[in-house]
Amino acid sequence: MPALSLGELAAAAGGTLLRGEPAARVASFSIDTRTLSPGGVFFALKGTRSDGHDFLSAAARAGAACAVVQRVPDEAAEAPAALLRVDDVVAALGRAGAAARRRPGLRIVALTGSAGKTTTKELIAAGLSARRRVHCTRGNLNNHLGVPLTLLGCPDEAEIAVVEMGMSAPGEIAALSRMADPDVALVTNVRPVHLEFFRSVDDIAAAKGEIYATLRPEAVAVVNLDDEACRIQAARHPGPRVTFGRDPSADVVLEGIADRFVPGAELTFRHQGKASTVPLRIGGAHAALDALAALAAVLAAGEDVPAAANAMASVEPPPGRGRVHRLAGDAILVDDSYNSNPAALASVLGTVRAAEAAGRKVLVLGDMLELGRDEEGFHREAGERAAAAGVQVLVGVGPRAKAAVEAARRAGIAEAWHEPDAAAAARSVPQRIGPGDLVVVKGSRGMRLEQVVEALLRTRGEAAR
Repeated sequence: MPALSLGELAAAAGGTLLRGEPAARVASFSIDTRTLSPGGVFFALKGTRSDGHDFLSAAARAGAACAVVQRVPDEAAEAPAALLRVDDVVAALGRAGAAARRRPGLRIVALTGSAGKTTTKELIAAGLSARRRVHCTRGNLNNHLGVPLTLLGCPDEAEIAVVEMGMSAPGEIAALSRMADPDVALVTNVRPVHLEFFRSVDDIAAAKGEIYATLRPEAVAVVNLDDEACRIQAARHPGPRVTFGRDPSADVVLEGIADRFVPGAELTFRHQGKASTVPLRIGGAHAALDALAALAAVLAAGEDVPAAANAMASVEPPPGRGRVHRLAGDAILVDDSYNSNPAALASVLGTVRAAEAAGRKVLVLGDMLELGRDEEGFHREAGERAAAAGVQVLVGVGPRAKAAVEAARRAGIAEAWHEPDAAAAARSVPQRIGPGDLVVVKGSRGMRLEQVVEALLRTRGEAAR
């Protein structure tokens, strides 16, 4: 955002400037001293594991101009030159983010959903960038801390910000949506994730649908017609909408998908009576569906769809989100290690089924987390799905994946074994990969399966392109 004076920041955050010049200006904001920019503002959050007030000296040494605090340090303590006292640092960060959003001329495209949020966010940002100056959420900074930091970090020249929103409890999306006040809102899909925190998929849908319920009347809802839960939740917004899906009445119609890892999926869609094809650099049918949703969001923002489609074709997948590596010996490694849930795994296995491999099809399957009481059933189903997809080698990683390994053996995968954690899998998997193998690594973030990916790249070597 434009540089704020400390006086303006104090008014936005609802605090009192204890020391420092009200006219002094700041333009960067952080909750981590390791990412502080000189002259920036440090929000001293108190968490379950650490207290930001213990890092005021580090903030000062990093060049912070101001610290936002609840507890005022001793006079002799090292701290940034300016101090802004608030009753609650988290709430103050949220208020400051909301104030940043109110910059005149800035439009917001916000999205949430059970799967594909980050890829869809990147595709939307790329599509909008064809004609506009765009700012977007970095990585997955999509919670009550990440969203205000995204808004505060929006540069003065940005015309549109693409804001990703995540949640693990009812009410969180509503709070983030009120803060970001989107002009365009999208729910990508609703899937059985976070069941550890919700009683049912319907409850998950209602929580995601808060983004529609909080929209201004003139804002645009982007609606996935192929997802019944999304259609139901979109009815909470009485205003304009843009639709996408297989239904011929959709504004952006799905015509076909080339489901492949290499060289990437391909989406064919129809808009205003004209069919177009987008060759993606991201593999899997799920990536094509993400691109379809992204095109609908671009349309809802009033921007050019053909130009956006061309721009999306150049988006590379980030590490852990479907990035493809060619290993020595013509083996292919698909790094999808960042996250997993039953629906996302089913989509990846669909691509495995469609793929041709000179060698074997290998799946390194980490635990899927936050699935609630039926987690064993979901993992058994994963083993069965792997066998049906033609997987010939399955490595289950983590305690929950034991059920997947046992089910895979019963379903006919002869080479299936279990490892207790990612470190153990990183030792065993590389030595068992042969020429021409297709290796897919998929698991929830907490399983840290990037260790397996790193071990394969280190020991097998990446082939020259």
